[in-house]
Amino acid sequence: MQALKRLSLLRRFSIAASPQLQSTKNTVSQSPTQPANVDWEEHEEKLEDYDPAINGYCPVVPGDVLGSYRIFRKLGWGVYSTVWLAESQGSPDLFALKLMTRVATEAQGQLHELEFLQRIRDQSPLHPGHAHVIQMKDNFYHQGPHGRHLCVVTEPLFQSMSNFLPRFPHKIMPPRLVRSVARQIVLGLQYLHDECNIIHTDIKPDNVLMVAPNSQNFFRDNHSGLGNPPETFVARSPLGGTITRTRSDPLLSPIPESVSLDDDIWNHLKVKITDLGIACWANKVSQHFTEIIQSPPLRAPEVAIGAGWGTPADIWSLGCTTYELYMGQALIPEDVDELLVPPLHVSLFGQYPEELLKRGKHRHVFYDVNGSLKVTIPEKPFYADISKRNAPDAELFTDFLRRTFALNPDQRATCRELLEHPWLNLEK
Repeated sequence: MQALKRLSLLRRFSIAASPQLQSTKNTVSQSPTQPANVDWEEHEEKLEDYDPAINGYCPVVPGDVLGSYRIFRKLGWGVYSTVWLAESQGSPDLFALKLMTRVATEAQGQLHELEFLQRIRDQSPLHPGHAHVIQMKDNFYHQGPHGRHLCVVTEPLFQSMSNFLPRFPHKIMPPRLVRSVARQIVLGLQYLHDECNIIHTDIKPDNVLMVAPNSQNFFRDNHSGLGNPPETFVARSPLGGTITRTRSDPLLSPIPESVSLDDDIWNHLKVKITDLGIACWANKVSQHFTEIIQSPPLRAPEVAIGAGWGTPADIWSLGCTTYELYMGQALIPEDVDELLVPPLHVSLFGQYPEELLKRGKHRHVFYDVNGSLKVTIPEKPFYADISKRNAPDAELFTDFLRRTFALNPDQRATCRELLEHPWLNLEK
C-alpha cells in the first residue's frame, strides 16, 4: 500500500513526447563530475527517481539481457517505466519491453496492469476492436540491484498520433484519415468497455500509436540504424556510484515523408490504444487508486467535480482526442490549471446539469455558496472553430462531438452508438 501511495503522487509523462527525443545521432559520454552539455538529458527520466525509496527505475543500457531479451534501443519512458526495443534471443522478432520501476512493480496488486493485458489478449480475439488495443506477448520479473522489476513485452509500435500530427500542414490531418483513426479508437474502446470490462482512464493522442503496415520484417527492412550506438549520459546515482541514462529514440512514422496525401497508403494506416497502466475495472471504480483520473485537458465534468465516473469518462476523452486530430490543436490547452477545467467546460459546453453538481463532492472548489463559478470565462462554443476549417464533413463532425461531450455522463453516447454515427460512416 505504501508503494501505491508513492505512485499516486507521481506525475505521469507521455513516452518520448518531447520533440528533442526524435533522433539518435552519436554517442555522448559524460564524466560523473562533468557538467552536462547535452540538451536531451533533462528530458529523460529523473535521476532521483532511480532511488527505490522514491520510484526505483532499473538501470539498463543497450546490449543488456533481461530474461531472454537483448536490449536494442530506448524507445521512451514514463513516470513508472522505461520502454526498450528488444530482440528475443533465438528469434529474429523485435518487441517493445516495458521495464517497470520498483514502486510500480510493488503496486501491481492494486494497479492490475498484468490482469488487464491478459484479459485484453484472451477475452474475445475475434472482436473487431481486439486489433486496436495493445497486445501483450510475454511478461516476467527482472532482478535489479535494488529489487525485482516487472517486465511487460508487447508488439513494437510506432510514434503516437500527437507526435505524428506535425507531419501535416498546420498539424491538420485529412478528414478521411481522422475518421479512419477515430473509428479504430472507438472500436478499441468498445472492446475494452463491452468485452473486457475495462475503463482506460487516459485516452489521449499520446496513447494512440501507429502499427507497422506489414510484418516483423518491416522493422529490420526499414530501420537499418536499429543497432547504431545510442547517446548516453553518465551521472552520479542518488545512492552512490553512477547511473547511465540513454536518450529516447522512438520508432517514427512507417509512412515515408515523400508519400502524397492522396496516396492509397493512408487508407491502410492502423492504430492501437496503448498504456493500460492506470486503467480500472469498470465494476470496481471505488477501488481505483485515485478518484481523479485523466489529464486535465481531457478530464470529464463528472471527474473534475468528484461526481463519480465510469466508462462515459473515456468517451469524453475520446471527444477531446478526436477534436485535436481534426483541428490540429487541443480543445483545452495542455498546460491548463486543474482549477480552470470546470469553468472552461461551462464556456465551451454550457452549464453543468444541476443533478451532476449535486453529486459533486468537490463542487465547493469551483463554486461559491450561491452556486456561481468562482472563476468565469467568456463563452466560446466548442464548435466555433470547426466551421472555420470549411471541411465538407464539419457539420457531421460537430454532431459526433456533441454526442461525446454530453455534460451528463448518463446521456453521453456509448461506443456502439458512436460506431453507427453518420460521420464515422462517410465513404470519402
